[in-house]
Amino acid sequence: MLDALLDRSILLSFDRTGFRRHARRFVPGELDVRGEGSTAIVTGASSGLGLAIAEGLLARGLDVILAVRDLAKGVRVRQGLGALSARARVMRLELGDLGSVRSFAHALEGTRVDVLVHNAGALLDRHELTGDGLETTTAVHLVGPTLLSHLLWPALSRSPDARLVHVSSGGMYGVALDVDALFDARAEPAFDGVRRYALAKRAQVVMTEEIARRCAGSVVTASAMHPGWADTPGVRTSLPRFYALTRPFLRTPAEGADTALFLALAARGREANGRFYFDRAPARTHLRAQTIEREGERARLWDRVAKIAGLPEDAFRA
Repeated sequence: MLDALLDRSILLSFDRTGFRRHARRFVPGELDVRGEGSTAIVTGASSGLGLAIAEGLLARGLDVILAVRDLAKGVRVRQGLGALSARARVMRLELGDLGSVRSFAHALEGTRVDVLVHNAGALLDRHELTGDGLETTTAVHLVGPTLLSHLLWPALSRSPDARLVHVSSGGMYGVALDVDALFDARAEPAFDGVRRYALAKRAQVVMTEEIARRCAGSVVTASAMHPGWADTPGVRTSLPRFYALTRPFLRTPAEGADTALFLALAARGREANGRFYFDRAPARTHLRAQTIEREGERARLWDRVAKIAGLPEDAFRA
C-alpha cells in the first residue's frame, strides 16, 4: 500500500528513491547474462542513457554499434570505453534525415542484429523542419526509428531472439495521441518543445504496440520503457529549470538505463512484446482517462508514418 501511494506521487517514483525502492523486487542475477557473438545497435549512444545502455551491453559481451549524429564525438566516446572499445563500432546516423537512415541500414545489409535500442531523442526550444519536410521532433522520435526498424527487420529476423526496445519518457503521461499535431509542420506562434516531445513519445509507444501486434509469433520482441528522471546532458541543457529543481533526486544514467538492458537481455524480456515497462515491471500507459486516444487515431498514426516512411502493407509481419 505504501509503495502504491509513493508511486502515485510520481516524484517519489520517477526519482532515484523510486528506483532503489523498486529494485528491491528485481529478480537477483537476472542481468548476469553473457552475449558473446551477439550484435546490438544503440541510437544516440554518445552520452546519457544511450551511452549507459551501450556500456551495459558491452560489459555483457555483446558487440555494439554506437549510432551517433556526431561521428567525431562518437569516436572520442569509443576511445573512452577502455577495454570495452574493442567490441564497439561507431557509425553515423541522423534519424531526422530519412536518407541517412537508409544509408545506415544499407551499410548493414547481410548482417545479423540481435538488439536494436531506439534511444536517440531531441527536445527543441524552437520550430525546426527536416530536409524531408517533417517537424524535427516527430522525425527523430517516430518516423526515423520506424523506418530504421523496418529496414533492419531482415537483420533482426536472423537472430534466434531479437529485441527491439524503444526508450520513451514519462512525459507522455500528460498527453493523448494527436496525429494532426504531430505532423503539422507549420511554425507555431509559440513553439512548445516539451509538448512536442511528449506527443512524440506517446506516439512512439503506440507504434511499438502496433509493431508488436504485427510481429507476434516472430523471433522479434518489440517493447518500450521509460527510464524515470535521470541525470543526463539532455536534461541539463533542454530542461534547465527542471534540472535545477530535481538535481539532488535524479537517477544516475545507469539506473535510467537498467530497464532497457532488462528488455534487451533478460529471459523475462521475451514476455514484453507490445508492453510498456518501468523499473523491470509492466506499467500502465495511461494515468488519466483524458489521455486515451480517440477511436481510429492509432490507425491514422500507422497510416501516416507508413506513407512517409514508404512501408509496405506487410511491414513487420511475422
